[in-house]
This record gives sequence, structure tokens and C-alpha cells, in this order.
Amino acid sequence: LQTGDLTFGLPGTTPREKLLQVTAHDICRAGFGLPFKMHVMGMHLHGVPYVDMLALIRFVAVYSGYPSAAGALGAIGPIADELGIERTTAPSRQVDDQSGVTIPMSDPWLAGFIDSRMKRAWSEARLSLRERAFVALTAHVSQHSLGASFRRHVQVAVEIAGADDVRDAIRFTAEMGITEAAAALAELEKLLTAPEGTQA
Repeated sequence: LQTGDLTFGLPGTTPREKLLQVTAHDICRAGFGLPFKMHVMGMHLHGVPYVDMLALIRFVAVYSGYPSAAGALGAIGPIADELGIERTTAPSRQVDDQSGVTIPMSDPWLAGFIDSRMKRAWSEARLSLRERAFVALTAHVSQHSLGASFRRHVQVAVEIAGADDVRDAIRFTAEMGITEAAAALAELEKLLTAPEGTQA
């Protein structure tokens, strides 16, 4: 509870954004036990509709891996039933205001696959661009992935949300593991202080 007070007290992100982040972490780690259930309950109590929970799983799938996302889809329905959450479904809503996140790849097949799946993920309209950016950063931190892709996602997130809120989004991940959060925050600070044009 003390940890939650510290992390959920960070002012730069909303309770909904934090709950999306921590649930994305569950999916990235394929952890669908008690914490996942608590986070689904938390989303419900903060007014996140079931269709938005499904949208989160669809979005994070490209980062977590599709088997993990399938595990989340298999787990969330019974949890919703147990908690009395109405399992309303609706077609996926897609938009064209994508982030422009691209990850350079030398292998042409993988480049095409990544481009296709990233475009699909980032067109998920039930999550705001800001929410998508914070969830993507959380996925990187959860998986200790702080290379070129993380740096590109930081650039996108800063353009969308500003440096201070991005800093708080990464600080929030300390609840999920202090070593990963510390490394990610150090990398963020390097990017924010790098001379113009050298961040990529």
C-alpha cells in the first residue's frame, strides 16, 4: 500500500494511464494471477470499460508477443465474470493518427512484419495517443529493452506528452521493478540532454 501511494501519487499521469501501464506490464510478463485480477478490478473501478481493456491487450500484443496477449484474452473474460464486469464487446476502432513509430531493420521480412504490426497497434482508437505512448514505454521497461526502439518510443512520447509527464510515466514503472525503472530513467535523461539531432 505504501508503494502504491508513492507511485500512484506521481502527478504527471492519470490513474487510468497508470492502470493501463501496470496491466500492460502483467501482459508483457505473462502474469495472469492475482495482480492481473487486481489491475482489472482497478481499471473497472476507475471507469475503464471492458472494450478498452480489450483494446489495451490488442495494442500491447506487438510488444508482449502475441502468445502472451492471447493468454491475457483467455484470462480476462473469467475475471470479468467473477467481478461482475459486463463483457461488452465491440469491433476494434482504428484511426489514421498513428504515431509514426518506425524501427529500422536490416532484414526485409522482419522490417515488413514489424511495420505492419506496429501500424495496426498504433491505430487502436480506444486508447489515446498519449496512453499508447506510455504503454509502449512500459512494455520496453518491462522487457529490459532500452536500445534503439526504446529511444524512438521516447522521442514519440515526448512529442505527444512532454518530457515531465514522460519522466513520471517511467518513474511509475518502479512499482514493477526498481532496477529496470532506474536504467530506463537514466536512458531517458541521456536522451533529453543530448544535443539536438543526436537523440536517435
